[in-house]
Formats: sequence, structure tokens, C-alpha cells
Amino acid sequence: MNRRLSSEFGQIKIHRRVISQAAVIAAKGVPGVKGVGIECYGLFGQILKLFRVTGIRIAPGTTKDKELKVCLPIVMTSGRNAVEIAYEVQRRVIAALLDTLNIDSLNVDVKIKKIVEGG
Repeated sequence: MNRRLSSEFGQIKIHRRVISQAAVIAAKGVPGVKGVGIECYGLFGQILKLFRVTGIRIAPGTTKDKELKVCLPIVMTSGRNAVEIAYEVQRRVIAALLDTLNIDSLNVDVKIKKIVEGG
């Protein structure tokens, strides 16, 4: 899914990889998040990374053209509240993407794939 916008000068296209990168940057800024996307899958993830797989699913919404759905797997550190971390990831990703893109609606699903030791 590419975001296509128009201006008086022509077409503006935002590739899903850019949307994915913006989501990763926002999620990594949350304290307690150790990894995002393909980083959640260990050695298998490292192999997939060679093929430019991000592990983040970006899909158009179901009702409107200017709607977006993001599914974001994360690895968190132990000793933290999983629900609070997931909520903060959602909040920051939504804020970053709404600020970056001209969309009406955004749904961010956070999947905690693993808890690791350390801070």
C-alpha cells in the first residue's frame, strides 16, 4: 500500500516502508521496548532482514480511503508493565504517523512477542 496524495504540482507517494520506518522510530523511543518488527524473530528475523522484510504490517483501513491499520510486534524488557508499554507504543506511533501523514483514522495493534532480561 502506497499513500498517494496530490498537490497542485503533481503526485506525492509515500511508500509503506517509510510508514513502517516512522512507526519503528516512534516505538523504539518508548522506555522498555527492546526491539520492534523483524527484531522480534531472532536469527530467522536476521535472515529475513536481508530481504528487506520489516515484520510490520501496514494495511489500508476497511471503511475510508484515508484510513490506515498498522500491526507492530515488539520485544519488551522484563520488570515493566506490558499493558502500559503497549499503550505508550500505540500513543507514540499514532502521534508520529498522524503528524507525518495526512490521514483521518489510524489503528495501531501492538503484539508483545517476547520479554527479555535487562533494561
